[in-house]
Amino acid sequence: MRRRLPDADKALPRQDRGEKPGGADTDTDTDADTEAAAAPLTAALVAGARRRFFRVGAALSIAGSPLPLLLPPGPVGAGWLVSAFLLLGVASALALRAPAQRQPDALTTFVALDSIALAVAASNYRTSAGDVPLALFGVLACVAFVGAGRRAGVRAAALQLALLVALHALWWPGVAAEVAGHLVRLALHAINIAAGTAAGLLVAGSLASHARNAAEREWRFRRLLALAADAYWETDGQHRLQTVTDAAQERGELIERQAQVLGREPWTLAGFACDAEVLRRLRADLDAHRPLRDVPMRWTGAPEPAATATPRHLLVSGAPRFDEAGRFAGYWGLVRDVTQVHAAELALRASESRYRELFALSPAPLVVHRGGDVIDANAAALALFGAASLDELRRTNLYDFFEPGEPRERAYQRRDAILKMPVGTVLPMADFRFLVGGRLLSVRAAGVCIEVAGQGAVLVIIADDTERLAAEAAVRRSETLLSHLVATTPDLVAVTELASGRFTMVNPAFERDLGWSAAEAVGRTSLELGTWWSPEDRPAFAQALLESGRVLHRAVAFRTRGGRRLDMSISAARFAMQGRDYMVISGRDLTAGERLRQEREAILANASVGIAVTRERQFVLANRLFEQMFGWGEGELLGQPGRVVWPDEATYAEIGQRHGPALGRGERVEFETTMARKDGSTLLALMRAHAIDPVQPRDGGTVWIAEDVTARREAERALREARSAAEAASRAKSAFLANTSHELRTPLNGIVGLAALARNPALDATLRQRYLEQIVDSARALAAIISDILDLSKIEAGRLELERTTFDLGELLRALQQTYAPLAATRGLALRFEVDESVRTGARGDPLRLRQVIGNFLSNALKFTPEGEIVVRARRRAGGPGAEPRERVRVEVHDTGLGIEPAARARLFRPFSQADESTTRRFGGTGLGLSISRELAALMGGEVGVTSEPGRGSCFWLELPLPEAVLPAPAPPPVSGSLAGMRVLLVEDNQVNMLIAVAMLEGWGIEVEQSADGAQAVQALQRALAAGRLPDVVLMDVQMPQMSGYEATRALRALPGLERLPIVALTAAAMVDERERSRAAGMDDFLTKPIDPDRLRAALLRWRPARATADLPGDAA
Repeated sequence: MRRRLPDADKALPRQDRGEKPGGADTDTDTDADTEAAAAPLTAALVAGARRRFFRVGAALSIAGSPLPLLLPPGPVGAGWLVSAFLLLGVASALALRAPAQRQPDALTTFVALDSIALAVAASNYRTSAGDVPLALFGVLACVAFVGAGRRAGVRAAALQLALLVALHALWWPGVAAEVAGHLVRLALHAINIAAGTAAGLLVAGSLASHARNAAEREWRFRRLLALAADAYWETDGQHRLQTVTDAAQERGELIERQAQVLGREPWTLAGFACDAEVLRRLRADLDAHRPLRDVPMRWTGAPEPAATATPRHLLVSGAPRFDEAGRFAGYWGLVRDVTQVHAAELALRASESRYRELFALSPAPLVVHRGGDVIDANAAALALFGAASLDELRRTNLYDFFEPGEPRERAYQRRDAILKMPVGTVLPMADFRFLVGGRLLSVRAAGVCIEVAGQGAVLVIIADDTERLAAEAAVRRSETLLSHLVATTPDLVAVTELASGRFTMVNPAFERDLGWSAAEAVGRTSLELGTWWSPEDRPAFAQALLESGRVLHRAVAFRTRGGRRLDMSISAARFAMQGRDYMVISGRDLTAGERLRQEREAILANASVGIAVTRERQFVLANRLFEQMFGWGEGELLGQPGRVVWPDEATYAEIGQRHGPALGRGERVEFETTMARKDGSTLLALMRAHAIDPVQPRDGGTVWIAEDVTARREAERALREARSAAEAASRAKSAFLANTSHELRTPLNGIVGLAALARNPALDATLRQRYLEQIVDSARALAAIISDILDLSKIEAGRLELERTTFDLGELLRALQQTYAPLAATRGLALRFEVDESVRTGARGDPLRLRQVIGNFLSNALKFTPEGEIVVRARRRAGGPGAEPRERVRVEVHDTGLGIEPAARARLFRPFSQADESTTRRFGGTGLGLSISRELAALMGGEVGVTSEPGRGSCFWLELPLPEAVLPAPAPPPVSGSLAGMRVLLVEDNQVNMLIAVAMLEGWGIEVEQSADGAQAVQALQRALAAGRLPDVVLMDVQMPQMSGYEATRALRALPGLERLPIVALTAAAMVDERERSRAAGMDDFLTKPIDPDRLRAALLRWRPARATADLPGDAA
């Protein structure tokens, strides 16, 4: 059972409760505190003794209650005595359950009643048997003193003496004969009571002394607890908190109230916090009954922490407790509050982190050392000392870098001095020199005494002044040198302030040349001194300076103090100093030799070629153009070896071997070669060279004149290539014209010759008919050649129009087969068409141009296949990305002809070209067919190609997009004789064309009126308009003398009543712009010459008025 001392920690001395000792009264206060602590402890001991007495009294009363029944009977019945003792036993047992504050009174009452009961029992016996109950009076008196206090004990003793006197008075009559013995018995009983009283007083005092000693031990324990820890704790065998005391409990800094935490496991409290791994190990140690040592935990200061509570950091230690039987009884231990230590550690780590960051990133070299042995150094220090790593620097003593002698000894003295100073002491900067890698560095160093790992060390802060001091020394040297140069140069030097124009410095040459001393010139302007020979030259000079910032080698005339003219070459530049603008002027007297030098420099500067001079294989002079030509900056080439402008050493040596002997003889050399620029690129240069001194050519050097001819040679090469291409084109066109002339003359001769034969009136009709058919064939051949030429010209001009209509692709291929099958048969060739079913559908495209391309392929195959067969294959193929799957059509024309050499295939599809010129002579043709086919295929979004093997035949293929389309319903057949009765005005200046057209029109039953030019047509239509007999259609030639068809149409459209008269253009120029011009002039339709009867008939049918067909056969119904 747990035992606590209630409010025991209130007995701590005031100094342990945060109170200060009180001088001389400290010991008295300590005794008082001890007494105050002993009182509750005494009370606890007495209470324990009282409880034990109640238990013993109850047992003895109940157990001794039968004794009166064993003794002889007396005046008082034995039953009453038995009952009395039983009641006393029960009362004693009940007293154990009485409240603690009521138990002293209960004990007093028990002692009184027990004393009375014993006296009554003794009254029954006059003999010695009555002494036995009375002997217990001393024990009861002792118990009263110990268990109920001094007053209760005195009252119990007094009651017992009174009972004893009364009892002996009762006994006196019966013992008169034995007075002495009775008095002895009375005295003995009184002594028993006195002994019991004395024993009670002694026991009570002993308990009080024991309590004082225990309180003092408790005080010492708590004093040590306050010094060694911040709290004390105990747990039971189930790790539940049983005791928690806190040196600061009254302030509530760790645990507010024990009642809120006792009986609970620490890790179940809301205010408890601990790392998961630490908690796991803690519970394992507790379950294994192992000691605990400095277990880190966090506590918010209350069982239920607020959201903003700041946790306290604790270290918990403890040891297991075991009872007398060796059974585990729990833990007891101490708690130390290390919150401030934890905060200090965090602050220290943050401070160290900031220090390390500043140390590492500082641009100033920082070194920490102890006696010269490097502990740490930042990157700047490693760079300063030329160390690749910190370990490398640690292998060298820092003082080894100091310059030997007095500087190193001074560094040792500063080291010894700072180590004797307190931490934080700073030694001021001092100048030193370091020897690092053979270089002497000028530095300033300061030292700070610091502590590293508990020992003194020195932080050295270094500033490298080497570059600054070198720069300052260079400036001083430059100033000294400049002053010396200005003072000793033979050239005039002066400095003026730009704002005022006043001289601020002049050199002795100024005094010598112009005659004004420095004292006279400084502070005055050139105008005041009158140094300008022509003052009007001054503004131009100033303006040039302001615009470019400097003036170079400008010829100026000055006036000396004596009035003499002095011609000088002046250079000037502006500069700023201390917030003001100045101008420095240098001038040189232009003697005859100087003028010659300037002229030479002017020639070099303005030459259109690069000029350089080499001496002993080094450049000693080069004009700006030479430097620019070879990619060098101004003045960079001087002093460079001559080799730098040549591509490689081998070229340089080869040029030397080839031209060196001639230069050595004083001769001039000229050659063209590849030279090298500074960046490694090359140029083609025309080089000319000669010795400066022809008499001693090897002594005076060599003049080199370079001209970049890269662009010129490239232009010449391009010109040659263009000329060659033009000549080849010219030859091709000449061959084409010669071939075309032959091709044109052949059918033309046939037409002329056969026409002459057909004119013979005596000619047989059958023969004449044959001649006429051959004339028609020759005319068609001639028209085909002319059409090819015209198609090519339209393609090259970009004016070929494509039709996009829906047509029957399968029918087009069948028509081609029907056309070319008889031609193949006449040559003994087989012609097969293998047409995939996917092609026998409608398609959308230009059927005329498609037929033209495939016809060209077939014509070539027929022409170049002496025997064998020709196969045409057609199928649909999948389109490109995003295209419809059945959009593209591929047509291939295979033959078993001659085949084509690989070299000839490249020019097959070029204009005016065939595989071989002998082909033209052998097979004929213009060479335009394949070229036109390629261009037509490209215009239709497709492509053409060829595969061939000499001697085994060729395959010409065409692939182009021809999307599938639904064929329109077939048009009704044209009505025969539907043009009869029409009136047509034919305007044509060529009599032959007029004759042919009139014959066609009249053959269809058309009434024809003729006009020879546009003016006649306008007049004829005006008359017809007046007469009310306008023609149904006007066929208008567009190219006529006097008034063209365009002009006539515009004139007609301007006349009222002729705005809607159908006008059809007739032209031999089938260009796109001709069609557009016709429409712009007001014409309604367009036909090309030679006039095709079917197209002419179709056009007339389109513009036939309704009245012209009203009387046609069948219309009346």
